[in-house]
Amino acid sequence: MQQDKPDGPDLVRCWMQRPPARRLPNLQNLPILILTAEASYHAPYDHCTVKYLEQAGLHPEWTKLADAGIHGNGHMMMLETNNLEIAAVMAGWLDKAMRIR
Repeated sequence: MQQDKPDGPDLVRCWMQRPPARRLPNLQNLPILILTAEASYHAPYDHCTVKYLEQAGLHPEWTKLADAGIHGNGHMMMLETNNLEIAAVMAGWLDKAMRIR
């Protein structure tokens, strides 16, 4: 079912499961990162992916590159001139996620 209103300006209305939501038990213990770039075509709906995964019983971590001080990137982040900065964000998350496990 689709949300009646979007979660904020410039965001799309999310599609969610009708209760009771199906779970994804085989992914339960995997670390999941959703990484959103400012100018990505995913930016208006990545929050929906996070909400959907949470509804399915998972615990994704959502990082916006802009919140990490990295601005202006599109969806193909690793092709950008600042790809090493982006890779550092990803490597830092992965290092932290692996220590927790």
